[in-house]
Amino acid sequence: MALRKKNVISGNIGSLSTYHQLETAEAKVVFHWCVQQGLIASGYECPKCKQQMVLSRRSDIFDGFNWVCRVRGQNGHHIKRSIRAGSWFERSHLPIPTILKFLIYWCVNMKIKFILEQLNITSKTATDWASFCREVCQDILIWRSGKIGGPGIVVEIDESKFGKRKYNRGKRVIGRWVFGGVERGTNNCFFAVVENRTSEGLLSVIEEHILPGTTVMSDCWSSYQCLSDEGFVHLTVNHSMHFVYPDTGAHTQSIEGTWSAIKRGLNGTNHVKGQFDSYMAAYMWKRKNTTAESRMESLLDMIKEVYPPRSKDKRKLKKKKKGNKLN
Repeated sequence: MALRKKNVISGNIGSLSTYHQLETAEAKVVFHWCVQQGLIASGYECPKCKQQMVLSRRSDIFDGFNWVCRVRGQNGHHIKRSIRAGSWFERSHLPIPTILKFLIYWCVNMKIKFILEQLNITSKTATDWASFCREVCQDILIWRSGKIGGPGIVVEIDESKFGKRKYNRGKRVIGRWVFGGVERGTNNCFFAVVENRTSEGLLSVIEEHILPGTTVMSDCWSSYQCLSDEGFVHLTVNHSMHFVYPDTGAHTQSIEGTWSAIKRGLNGTNHVKGQFDSYMAAYMWKRKNTTAESRMESLLDMIKEVYPPRSKDKRKLKKKKKGNKLN
C-alpha cells in the first residue's frame, strides 16, 4: 500500500520528525516549507520579459515544480528555471528532503554508516555534504568573528599540535600548531592555526581574539610573559609543579580538556588536506550550539546567509572589447 502524501508539516526545525514528514510530503508542501524557512525564493523574474514566472508542475523532476514563463507572439519565449536557483540546493541532484535530513544527522553527529543506510547515499556524497556544512561554519566564523573575554572574565589560553607521529611511533608529531582560548563559564572560544609561535606572533592572535582587561591564564611559556604589559591580567601555572596554582587558583584545565575533545572529534579526519580549518570551525560552532534544535536553526540561518536564494538570473558582465595596444 502506497504511503499517503502529507500536506501539512508539524514540528520544530530541530525535530527529526519534521524531516521524516518532509520525505513523505507532497512536492508543493516541501516547496512552501522551504520558502517559509527562507531557503528558496518565493518567486522568480523572467529574464526576457521581467515579469514574474509561474510555478508549474513537473512530474519528471524531484522537486515536482519549476518556474516557467511562456509568452506567445512576436516576442514569444518559453523559459524555465529551477526552484533551487541560487540556493544551497542548486547544484545537487538529491531530493531536498534528503539534503535536509542529512543536515540534522550531521548536526547531531550521527555515524556515517547510519547516514548512508538511512538516506541511501554514497560515502562520497555524504563526505561532500559534510564538507559543505563545515565550509558554511568557516565562512560565518570569518564574517562574524568577535572577541571574547573582558574585564573580570577569565580566558584560558594554550597551544597544541595536531597531526600524527612520524612513522606512527616516537615523540615527533608532524602537523599544525593551533593556538586557542576558552572563556570560563561560557561556550565562547577561539582557535587559530599559527605558523609563528614567537611572542610577537602569539600576541597578534591574542589581541585579535581577546578583549583588553581580560584575565588570561596560561602556562609559564616565555612567549606569554609580555601579556601583563599589553593590557591583560596575566596569571600562570607551572604544570611541572601544580595543576592548579595554590596562591592564585590559576589553572588551564578547561582549554586542555578542550584540546582532548577536539582531537577525539578529529580522529581520522585531521589528515584531510586543506580542510583542517573547516573542521576547527565546525567544532567551535557545535560548542556554541549544544542542542539539535539550536544547531539546526543556526545551520539553516547560516546557509541562508551564505547561499541567499536568487529571485532572478545573475547579471552577466559584458566583456570589454579589446582595443589596439599602444606601442
